[in-house]
Amino acid sequence: MKIGVLTFHRVYNYGAVIQAYCTQKILDELNIDNEIIDFSIKKQKDYTDLYSKRNGLKRFAKTLLLIPFHKERVSRKKKFDSFINSMKLSSKSYNKSEYLRETNKNYDCYLVGSDQVWNITKKAESSDAYFLDFADEDKRKISYASSIGVATYEDLVLKEKYLKQFDAISCRESGGAQILSDIVDYKVQTVLDPTLLVDKNILVKEIYKIENDPYILYYSLDGFDKRKNNLDILKALSEKFGYKVKFITPEWPYHEFGEDLRDVGPIEFLNLIQQAKIVCTNSFHGTALSIKLGVPFYVLESKNIKDERKRSILKQLELQDRIISSYKDIGNIDDYSINYNKVNIKLKELMKLSSIYLKKALDIVVEE
Repeated sequence: MKIGVLTFHRVYNYGAVIQAYCTQKILDELNIDNEIIDFSIKKQKDYTDLYSKRNGLKRFAKTLLLIPFHKERVSRKKKFDSFINSMKLSSKSYNKSEYLRETNKNYDCYLVGSDQVWNITKKAESSDAYFLDFADEDKRKISYASSIGVATYEDLVLKEKYLKQFDAISCRESGGAQILSDIVDYKVQTVLDPTLLVDKNILVKEIYKIENDPYILYYSLDGFDKRKNNLDILKALSEKFGYKVKFITPEWPYHEFGEDLRDVGPIEFLNLIQQAKIVCTNSFHGTALSIKLGVPFYVLESKNIKDERKRSILKQLELQDRIISSYKDIGNIDDYSINYNKVNIKLKELMKLSSIYLKKALDIVVEE
């Protein structure tokens, strides 16, 4: 039996490519013949071009700001391409859902996920291919940790026909699982993102020493609008604990202090997290990878965080206190460490439940 995986893998986003890598490694560990179908719609190409071709004054201004770092951006692109191409991909690439119909002859089962494959509010990335609209009726259809992002019941009920054709559905967030349950009329299980389910040793196998000086790693995809508040927080943390700050901020590559890192590939990204004293982020995968690698972290968000992608995992692991919304919060922090012995007990339980779901979903198609 062979499984074709549909996910976000061909974008220059650390979380997207690492979760795709982890999904494949999890299936490999289960001795399942699999490959990632090399599918990406044309609009996703904007995420792999060196410079965005989207219109608008704001986008044009950002492009001008990035031109001085062309050499670093070319280096980063090569590192992403190398990482993506290290995965087992289909021999043919596709950019339209209808072209995927020919893959029915190659696979016995399709697996969709993880990442925001079902966030249909993101028009630049959304495609009915991620709902397997092209798959033959007799093919096994599974979703693993498919995130709906900020999509609502009203958004997703439009995909009811496709969702009800799935043999097994799971979601990365509890709120999303409830919405999907209401649509398909059975309980959809909440499971861990592949970066949290995968064996930790797979993520750290290529660890190398970056430097001896302790540092805070800041990873954010936010643009200029949230910059000042977050910089104030980082300055306060840096001054309190005496650590310099390393910045990975693709959307805004300029900062008044610290070190801007502009050519970091996925492997270097994992190393930078692993060796940081503290990770500060507003990214789901920045949060998830910090947890998996046992690194103290803070989520820089409003206390009333609306993004359920982060809120869900923080609640599951009882880490809601890791949210910082203002530099004024730093005065209350005397010890930034996390009791990962306690966290890992809960994480291990969630890993077991997620693994059971995946194995049950695949037992029907996997030859023992």
